Amino acid sequence: MPTSNDMQKVLDIQDKNLIFKDDCVTYGVLKGRKVKYIDSTLSYTPAECEKCHAPNNDYSIYKNGTQSSRVTFPMSGIRPTYLRIRK
Repeated sequence: MPTSNDMQKVLDIQDKNLIFKDDCVTYGVLKGRKVKYIDSTLSYTPAECEKCHAPNNDYSIYKNGTQSSRVTFPMSGIRPTYLRIRK
C-alpha cells in the first residue's frame, strides 16, 4: 500500500498539499482506450479570500465545494496515465 509520501516521490511531485490515499491507482476507459488513473486530493488552508482578499483569521474562511482536474503524464508503460486531482 503506497503512502502519500511514497507516491509523491515516485511521481516526482513537489507539492506537500497533494494527498494520495491507499489504493489510489485505478483502471478505466477513456475515449475507448484503457487508461490508468491516479487519484489525489489537493488540500490546504487558504491564507485569504480569493475574491475580496480578506485575511483568514481564526479559520474564518473555509473552502466550499470541489473541482476536478485531469493531468496527463508522459507515456510510461502500456497504458496512458492520468492524475485526477480533486481541489
